Amino acid sequence: MQVLLCVGEDAGPLAPALATAWREAAPSCAVTTVVLPDPAPPGEAHPSSVGVFVPLDALGLASVSGPEDGALAAPAATSDLVVVHVPVLDGTTLREGRVPAAVAAAAPHAVPVVVLAGRSEVSRREWSGAGVSGVHETGDDVVAATARVARTWAPSWA
Repeated sequence: MQVLLCVGEDAGPLAPALATAWREAAPSCAVTTVVLPDPAPPGEAHPSSVGVFVPLDALGLASVSGPEDGALAAPAATSDLVVVHVPVLDGTTLREGRVPAAVAAAAPHAVPVVVLAGRSEVSRREWSGAGVSGVHETGDDVVAATARVARTWAPSWA
């Protein structure tokens, strides 16, 4: 089973610990870690949010990929599960940053997206409507919670 673990720049040394915890709890998994940039603070424009409107038909295109699609598109296409770590899952992180980028990359390939959140402030209806398959609150012990989630989503018989 191929697992894509998406963490933010804020994860620091936690990223390798999460990947190791997943591998130890589900040894049949190959874990690839991708570090994604954190969203811009409120009120500041993110470099990817600045653009010019050009009708796609005028360019002879059906669709255009966004800049964040590049980091996750190929790994998500070859993964069986995408796992996203965020300290807090709230309305903002559900709409901006890592979570929607992972969902956008995984959706065309019908790959489920699971969120590891220190704390979740959104309802099941909200996160499922955003394309997330599961949310697991980790509390303070993120590594132990990651192992539990790994055993849930990648059981030994898989």
